[in-house]
Amino acid sequence: MGDVLIDSCGWVALIDGGFNIDTSLSKLVGPPHFVLLDLVLDELEAIDESRSRGNKLMLDLLLQRSTQINYEASHTDDALIEVAKERGIPILTVDAKLKRRSLENSIAILEVLQGKNIRLINGL
Repeated sequence: MGDVLIDSCGWVALIDGGFNIDTSLSKLVGPPHFVLLDLVLDELEAIDESRSRGNKLMLDLLLQRSTQINYEASHTDDALIEVAKERGIPILTVDAKLKRRSLENSIAILEVLQGKNIRLINGL
Protein backbone atom coordinates (compact mmCIF):
# COMPACT_ATOMS: atom_id res chain seq x y z
CA MET A 1 0.00 0.00 0.00
CA GLY A 2 1.30 3.47 -0.84
CA ASP A 3 1.24 5.77 2.15
CA VAL A 4 0.83 9.43 1.23
CA LEU A 5 1.06 12.30 3.70
CA ILE A 6 -1.64 14.86 2.96
CA ASP A 7 -1.06 18.61 2.88
CA SER A 8 -4.24 20.67 2.81
CA CYS A 9 -3.50 22.46 -0.45
CA GLY A 10 -2.60 19.16 -2.10
CA TRP A 11 -5.92 17.59 -1.08
CA VAL A 12 -7.84 20.67 -2.29
CA ALA A 13 -6.03 20.52 -5.65
CA LEU A 14 -6.74 16.79 -5.97
CA ILE A 15 -10.47 17.25 -5.28
CA ASP A 16 -10.86 20.44 -7.33
CA GLY A 17 -9.04 18.80 -10.23
CA GLY A 18 -11.66 16.07 -10.39
CA PHE A 19 -9.11 13.27 -10.18
CA ASN A 20 -10.02 9.64 -9.74
CA ILE A 21 -7.97 9.34 -6.58
CA ASP A 22 -7.38 5.60 -6.74
CA THR A 23 -6.40 5.50 -10.40
CA SER A 24 -4.23 8.61 -10.31
CA LEU A 25 -2.24 7.72 -7.21
CA SER A 26 -2.07 3.94 -7.76
CA LYS A 27 0.06 4.49 -10.86
CA LEU A 28 2.64 6.30 -8.73
CA VAL A 29 2.59 4.75 -5.25
CA GLY A 30 0.35 1.71 -5.42
CA PRO A 31 -3.06 1.56 -3.76
CA PRO A 32 -3.13 4.80 -1.78
CA HIS A 33 -3.47 5.04 1.96
CA PHE A 34 -3.48 8.52 3.43
CA VAL A 35 -1.69 9.77 6.51
CA LEU A 36 -3.43 12.82 7.94
CA LEU A 37 -2.11 15.13 10.63
CA ASP A 38 -4.64 16.74 12.96
CA LEU A 39 -3.14 20.12 12.02
CA VAL A 40 -3.95 19.48 8.35
CA LEU A 41 -7.45 18.21 9.17
CA ASP A 42 -8.13 21.45 11.06
CA GLU A 43 -7.06 23.45 7.98
CA LEU A 44 -9.21 21.32 5.67
CA GLU A 45 -12.27 21.64 7.90
CA ALA A 46 -11.91 25.43 7.90
CA ILE A 47 -11.60 25.48 4.10
CA ASP A 48 -14.55 23.10 3.70
CA GLU A 49 -16.82 25.27 5.86
CA SER A 50 -16.36 28.21 3.51
CA ARG A 51 -17.28 26.19 0.40
CA SER A 52 -20.70 25.75 -1.14
CA ARG A 53 -22.57 22.48 -0.65
CA GLY A 54 -21.75 21.28 -4.18
CA ASN A 55 -18.05 22.08 -3.81
CA LYS A 56 -17.11 20.17 -0.67
CA LEU A 57 -13.72 18.49 -0.09
CA MET A 58 -14.87 14.90 0.43
CA LEU A 59 -13.49 14.89 3.97
CA ASP A 60 -15.53 11.78 4.85
CA LEU A 61 -13.64 9.83 2.18
CA LEU A 62 -10.32 11.20 3.41
CA LEU A 63 -11.10 10.28 7.02
CA GLN A 64 -12.23 6.76 6.08
CA ARG A 65 -9.03 6.08 4.18
CA SER A 66 -6.57 7.76 6.51
CA THR A 67 -4.47 7.03 9.50
CA GLN A 68 -4.80 10.11 11.65
CA ILE A 69 -1.90 11.43 13.68
CA ASN A 70 -2.05 13.96 16.48
CA TYR A 71 1.11 15.99 16.21
CA GLU A 72 2.33 18.91 18.23
CA ALA A 73 4.44 21.34 16.25
CA SER A 74 4.60 25.07 15.92
CA HIS A 75 3.88 25.01 12.19
CA THR A 76 2.04 22.55 9.94
CA ASP A 77 4.84 22.43 7.36
CA ASP A 78 7.38 21.55 10.08
CA ALA A 79 5.16 18.68 11.21
CA LEU A 80 4.69 17.44 7.64
CA ILE A 81 8.44 17.42 7.05
CA GLU A 82 9.12 15.58 10.31
CA VAL A 83 6.45 12.91 9.77
CA ALA A 84 7.37 12.33 6.12
CA LYS A 85 11.01 11.95 7.08
CA GLU A 86 10.25 9.58 9.98
CA ARG A 87 7.99 7.37 7.88
CA GLY A 88 9.81 7.68 4.55
CA ILE A 89 6.65 8.66 2.68
CA PRO A 90 5.85 11.33 0.08
CA ILE A 91 3.83 14.47 0.74
CA LEU A 92 0.91 15.39 -1.54
CA THR A 93 1.22 19.15 -1.99
CA VAL A 94 1.15 22.06 -4.42
CA ASP A 95 2.78 24.49 -1.97
CA ALA A 96 6.03 25.76 -3.50
CA LYS A 97 7.78 26.37 -0.17
CA LEU A 98 6.82 22.97 1.20
CA LYS A 99 7.93 21.27 -2.03
CA ARG A 100 11.32 22.99 -1.86
CA ARG A 101 11.79 22.10 1.81
CA SER A 102 10.75 18.52 1.18
CA LEU A 103 13.18 18.03 -1.67
CA GLU A 104 15.98 19.67 0.33
CA ASN A 105 15.29 17.05 3.02
CA SER A 106 15.22 14.16 0.51
CA ILE A 107 11.46 13.71 0.90
CA ALA A 108 9.51 12.74 -2.21
CA ILE A 109 6.50 14.81 -3.21
CA LEU A 110 3.38 14.11 -5.18
CA GLU A 111 2.60 17.23 -7.15
CA VAL A 112 -0.80 17.96 -8.65
CA LEU A 113 -0.44 19.60 -12.06
CA GLN A 114 -2.91 21.24 -14.41
CA GLY A 115 -4.48 18.99 -16.98
CA LYS A 116 -5.29 16.18 -14.52
CA ASN A 117 -1.73 15.08 -14.01
CA ILE A 118 0.08 14.07 -10.86
CA ARG A 119 3.79 13.44 -10.74
CA LEU A 120 6.08 11.92 -8.18
CA ILE A 121 9.31 13.84 -7.63
CA ASN A 122 11.98 11.99 -5.69
CA GLY A 123 14.77 14.53 -5.55
CA LEU A 124 16.30 17.77 -6.72
